[in-house]
Amino acid sequence: METLNSQHEKKQNNPLKKWVILLAILTVLFLGTTLYFGFFAKPIYNKEFIKSELVKENLEAELDSLMAAHEKIKAENIEFSEQLSEKDSVILANAAEIKKLIASQADYRKIKKQLERLQKIAQEYITEMDMLYTENKVLKEENVQIKEKLEQTKEEKIATEKSNEELQEKIELASVLTAYNFYARAVYYKNRNNAEIVTEKASKVKKFKTSLIIAENMLREPSTINVYCRISIPGTGRVLTPGKEDFYTFMNEDKQLQYTAKATIDYKNKAENITLYWELPPKDKAIKGVYTVQFFTDEGYLGETFFELK
Repeated sequence: METLNSQHEKKQNNPLKKWVILLAILTVLFLGTTLYFGFFAKPIYNKEFIKSELVKENLEAELDSLMAAHEKIKAENIEFSEQLSEKDSVILANAAEIKKLIASQADYRKIKKQLERLQKIAQEYITEMDMLYTENKVLKEENVQIKEKLEQTKEEKIATEKSNEELQEKIELASVLTAYNFYARAVYYKNRNNAEIVTEKASKVKKFKTSLIIAENMLREPSTINVYCRISIPGTGRVLTPGKEDFYTFMNEDKQLQYTAKATIDYKNKAENITLYWELPPKDKAIKGVYTVQFFTDEGYLGETFFELK
């Protein structure tokens, strides 16, 4: 059943098949007229001219039918006709020669042979046209498949690139330095054993002690990292700094910021505890209030903490 359907579909899809059938019918007609006039229609002397006119009309009708079919085939298949222009020229030349032979009332058998030859060439023309049609159809189907495949490949490539970009973003995000255990206090030292004492009294402060832990991150490449600490003076918005020169600054989000203390570490992907101090200049006194302490690297902000002096 599937084979019959397939054959039926092929017949419907190829319009050139009808021309093959038409030429077969014309062939039968040609043979019929040949037999009739060659064997049954014996010429009678006083009616020979009338019979010659009848033969002439039949031959002209055969030629006209054949050429009409040929011209219709060309009109319906313009996209392929240019590729068969050479054979078309042969058909037209033969048709013109046969027309002259009919007009001159040449030998009947010669004209019939010429017509048969022309029919054969016309059949070859249809066969070649049919091949071009089939090849073109196959090429179109292949082109559609290729375009679909290319589109699929393009979509897969875009999806892969997007997936790679997302993965890269995740890796970059995961490789960002993070920190925890932010700590900041004021300290002074006992004279007896120089022990470090934490204090909340502004009058006793000798240093500000800050610390943090840089988290472990195995996705990063080992590298040298600068850690910056900024301690803001209560009520002023100013930052404690060793000096006002640009030497004590760093860049963060395209802004130049001053820092209070700096530490440079050789980061090897493992968690690392960092402590930074800021010592009050001689004869200076700490200001009472809440101090904000922020931590940065050259890559960006890490975090912050607070402490208060009374």
